[in-house]
Amino acid sequence: MPLITTEAAFRPLEALAASLAPDKPKPATADPAPAASTAEPEAQSDEGPSGQPPQEPEPTPEPVFVTYTVQTGDTVAAIAARHGVEMESLLWNNPDLNADPDTLSIGQELLIPSRDGILYTVKLGDTLTNIAELYEVQVENVVGFISNEIGNADSVSEGALLLLPGAVPPPPPPPAATPEPIFAAAAPEPSDAGTIVAPDAVSVSGFAWPVYGPISEYYGAPRGAGTYHAGLDIDQTYNYGGPIAAAAPGQVVLATSDGYGYGAYVVIRHDNGYETLYAHLSAIYVSQGQYVSQGEAIGAIGCTGYCTGPHLHFEVRVNGATVDPLGYLP
Repeated sequence: MPLITTEAAFRPLEALAASLAPDKPKPATADPAPAASTAEPEAQSDEGPSGQPPQEPEPTPEPVFVTYTVQTGDTVAAIAARHGVEMESLLWNNPDLNADPDTLSIGQELLIPSRDGILYTVKLGDTLTNIAELYEVQVENVVGFISNEIGNADSVSEGALLLLPGAVPPPPPPPAATPEPIFAAAAPEPSDAGTIVAPDAVSVSGFAWPVYGPISEYYGAPRGAGTYHAGLDIDQTYNYGGPIAAAAPGQVVLATSDGYGYGAYVVIRHDNGYETLYAHLSAIYVSQGQYVSQGEAIGAIGCTGYCTGPHLHFEVRVNGATVDPLGYLP
């Protein structure tokens, strides 16, 4: 029997290892270089994929308003000029603002319309036609101001804030003859601050005091640039959180808070085109659409919005124009 040498004995093992080893990659061959093109480069076109000129991006709508925080050295005139609006527009849209620079407070927030006009909050029952007639502007101009986002002139959302370009406050109605009152109530005394008025303390016009207290600013007080204070400010320094009464029965057409200007406020619509407004509330007790009775608590005394101390800013409006509340209160 022939002898098997050690070298011969390991040959089968070498063959087995070789069969299990991975295949070595073959060297890659380069693809042939593409032939140089003799065609001229295609001219760039400004047309879109459909052959039409590309659409211009839609402009970003300007805001209806901006807020501005008063800085050291500011004046109403300078702030208005800096934002490209007339001083009257600034005063009209900030009811408690005065043109006197000494009355500006550092840190005070002002509401500045993006162009001259009136900022108007839509109330229950409002129509765009009625709003435009009241402020003597064209419906088309209100709808055409893109930032108002009015898709349909026949439908505006309650609570929406609209800019009425070019609008000015409506003039007050001519004074009417005042008949003898059927009930003569004593003038409110400071000691009565915060007391809800008695239901029988009603004037011949049908209104009662919403709260008792000293008057800190009267209707018609000049504010500069031909503007004036549009209501009564009834001081409530020692009655923060006290109740405020509805001056007459009616329907709440607006109950909102804007964080500036009026702050938290309520508007009630009464018969014969009358409305009353109650501003700077710390709390609102009623909701839009609700009917209230005379003397019913609608909110609480506060100092929201632009306010220098707890008080009630009270307005009476006749067909949208402010009038002196003292002519309608007992």
